[in-house]
Amino acid sequence: METERLSIRQITDADAEDLSKVLADSTVMKYSTVGVHSELQIKEYIVKCQQQYDLNGYGHWAIYNSATSEFVGVCGLNKHKIDSGEVVHINYRLAANQQGKGYAVESTFGVLGFAKHTLQLEVVHALIEPENTSSIKVVNRTGFKFIGSSLFRGFEIDVYQVML
Repeated sequence: METERLSIRQITDADAEDLSKVLADSTVMKYSTVGVHSELQIKEYIVKCQQQYDLNGYGHWAIYNSATSEFVGVCGLNKHKIDSGEVVHINYRLAANQQGKGYAVESTFGVLGFAKHTLQLEVVHALIEPENTSSIKVVNRTGFKFIGSSLFRGFEIDVYQVML
């Protein structure tokens, strides 16, 4: 996927070092239900992403700045069960030095376009801890609406959705 400033593509083994800027950063991973990743967990994450591409046609993708090739973060789709049933939800994590530049909103719009036009999805959800105000701002800017609260992996979350 390409957006105005970003290239969003499948994650490869070559992305391991860049992924550590997100997955091994305790500040970036503050609201993650799986926590900070070790080097081994990052390698396992890459394998899982590649399996998801084959299984579902989607997963987490690497985000790079199109002009500079600088690593920005990850954004993608997952399928999980919550109280209301199985949902496809978007999630994103940006490297600390890439936050505050509008990349989360831009990559979210790019992934939602893929979800609508390529995957033919009608709805996408976002699962966000209520204290994660930065992510709430992103989903509000990208058309998601709050629909309720739920438990996910033992965490209290708010559920948002957008109709595509």
